[in-house]
Amino acid sequence: MPVVLRDLLDEPSLKVRAVVLPEGAAEQPISWGSTTELPDPVPFLRGQELVMTTALLDRTMDEWRDLATRLAAVPVAAVCLGIGLVHDQPPAELLTAARDAGLTLLVSPVEVPFIAISHWLADQIYAETYAAVQTNLQVQDRLVRELLSRRGVDGMLSELRRQLGLDAVVLAEPGGHVLHRSPRNSRWKPSSSAAAGTRGSASAEVVVDDIPVAVLHTEPTPAYEGVLPFAATVLGLELAREQAFLTGRRELLGQVLEDVLHGLVSDHAARNRLRRLNVQADALQTMVVAVLDETPERLRRVPWELRSVLAREGDPLPTALLDDAVAVVVPEGVDAGQVAEGLHAQLREARHRPAVGLGSARRGVAGLRLGYYEARQAAVPDGVGRSAPLSLTGLLLGNLDLPLAELGHEVLGPLLEREDPGDNHLLLTLRSFLDHDCVPSATAAAMVIHRNTLRYRLEQIEQLLGRDLDRLTDRMELALALAALDAAGDRGRTEGPPA
Repeated sequence: MPVVLRDLLDEPSLKVRAVVLPEGAAEQPISWGSTTELPDPVPFLRGQELVMTTALLDRTMDEWRDLATRLAAVPVAAVCLGIGLVHDQPPAELLTAARDAGLTLLVSPVEVPFIAISHWLADQIYAETYAAVQTNLQVQDRLVRELLSRRGVDGMLSELRRQLGLDAVVLAEPGGHVLHRSPRNSRWKPSSSAAAGTRGSASAEVVVDDIPVAVLHTEPTPAYEGVLPFAATVLGLELAREQAFLTGRRELLGQVLEDVLHGLVSDHAARNRLRRLNVQADALQTMVVAVLDETPERLRRVPWELRSVLAREGDPLPTALLDDAVAVVVPEGVDAGQVAEGLHAQLREARHRPAVGLGSARRGVAGLRLGYYEARQAAVPDGVGRSAPLSLTGLLLGNLDLPLAELGHEVLGPLLEREDPGDNHLLLTLRSFLDHDCVPSATAAAMVIHRNTLRYRLEQIEQLLGRDLDRLTDRMELALALAALDAAGDRGRTEGPPA
């Protein structure tokens, strides 16, 4: 417990007594002792000090009133006037000013020097601080023991609630979804408690790799200051440890799926390996794929599916990490659309901007392979897309090993190098010509140009690229090159207003 004015008044050796004691002031905490004879000590005070003075300077009634008002506003714990040296009794002006300002005024006899009061305060504050540190360490040790036991997060939250003497403790996602609560049947909610005009809630962020992944909420309590932030820090370390374990399982499934996608194992061997990882290849299953727009390394370190990490039981659905993507195998009977939406929300919560796609339900090892590419082709930037029939172009461009941008530039390089990005009329013409099934009349109408202008541009394209637009193979290669640039993010170089 902190040192309060009552403790000082009850100490017989100091002989301090109160001459002005507002209601409830006896429980006012004292942070430190400050001896001063300055005309204006207020700028040097931080609050809750015991200000000790002999009132050496003469002051008028207005000056005492101004000083008392400003000291009460700091606020200080009290003013202690030493009597018997300058004043035998507190000046009447000071008594009146203290009463008017609601300022506690104490007196101490001349035989008790201010340094004796300061030493007593220092000893009391040190003892209180040391006891608090010792208690905090003991509480922290109990929390760590519970967290590392089989009881895990549930045990730690229960111990935290017991040690702090609280009715409820809640662990929630930053968005507010409750992950754990203690006790489990508690209905206490941080937001509703605060809104209802009660004491509200105290909270501490749970951080992993500098990213807030959860928030620990309790009722506000002065007991064991620092325990709540410590609990959040230890919880963050535990989440990071469990995330590392879960990442290993996801990467193991990812390695098997990569072998399946690239045809490096037979279907029989793939079935056996997948079965060990809780994937029944011959059952009807749907692939959900989230493609990341950044390095996937942070995805391996930061929990983006806290329920799985906290449960210590692994993913509820088989989940794999493959290069720049997360893949989830959704079995029959589970709503794959909800899984896709949930995956998108979880990754967004972890500060990713994923493109999520949903494949068609298929059977067998070949079905997993096709479903993956189907979902990847359907992925919508920062959203969820559902699959259309898988095209040959999409399948080729879904191959992670193909250098898409290089392939596109290799074929279309002469056009890309020749044109100003703001005046790419030849690339636009080529795209429109292919999009309109190589029909000149439809292309000219769509671009609002004369057919002779179109013919001239097509001749320029053929000369620059060394291709014959009447040949089917050349048309296919140019269409794939444009699609490759689109897939690699160079679409802006081939789009613009028609000229």
